[in-house]
Formats: sequence, structure tokens, C-alpha cells
Amino acid sequence: MVAKRRLSKCTDEPDEITTKDVARAKKRKVGGRKQTIAAQEEEVDDGTVFVQSLKSAGVTLKYGNQPNKLTLDQAVFQKKLYQALRKHPRYPNVVQEFISGLESHIEDREKFRNCLFPCGQSQEGESSNNVS
Repeated sequence: MVAKRRLSKCTDEPDEITTKDVARAKKRKVGGRKQTIAAQEEEVDDGTVFVQSLKSAGVTLKYGNQPNKLTLDQAVFQKKLYQALRKHPRYPNVVQEFISGLESHIEDREKFRNCLFPCGQSQEGESSNNVS
């Protein structure tokens, strides 16, 4: 009986790299890069008091090189954040939780750098500069 021979690539010879293999490798790299870029463009949402308070007051924190988004005027945002922290059921303790959340947020070098850049202004937000 004759045994069937399997045709397989020999891994001992590095010279036999085909264009098909190179194209596959490039596709994998590009696909991986797109996934990491898409993950970096997402919003920060870790469930902390810090992030929840900012989001409810009108700031959306972003990952990567995307600017944080301010959905309202800065003065309106400050007032809303102040009121949200003062009216919170755990008022005196929630301020300390907010500060510890801020500290842990800026421990990450990329997030800290992103916080130092100007926020992007959302077009649909309130503004104290609007003339009626």
C-alpha cells in the first residue's frame, strides 16, 4: 500500500517566504492596530465617583490622543459639578472619593497628559456665551 504524502512547508528554510504569507502578516498587523486605535478612542468609564460625577456634570474623558469633551460651557460645568457633589447622599465622603478618583486617574501618564490638553467643545451643549 502506498502512503499519501502531505505537502507541507518546511520551517527550516527561511528563504521560502511567499507573498501570500507577507500579505497575511500585514493584514494581521493592520487589523491589530485598528483595534487598539478604536479602543483608545473610547470613553473612560470605570464606574468611579470621579468619572460618574464628571460625566453627569458635562465632561467626557477619552483614552489616547482624543481630547476630553466638554458638552457645556466651563462655568456651567463647574456649577453642575459643585452642586452634584454637594447634593450627593454621601456628601462629605464623596468629595474624598472624587479626589482619590482624580489621583488614580492622573497616575496613568497618558491620561494625565490628556487632561493637560484643552478639552474639545461639543456643539450641542449649553453655553453662557450664547446671545438670545
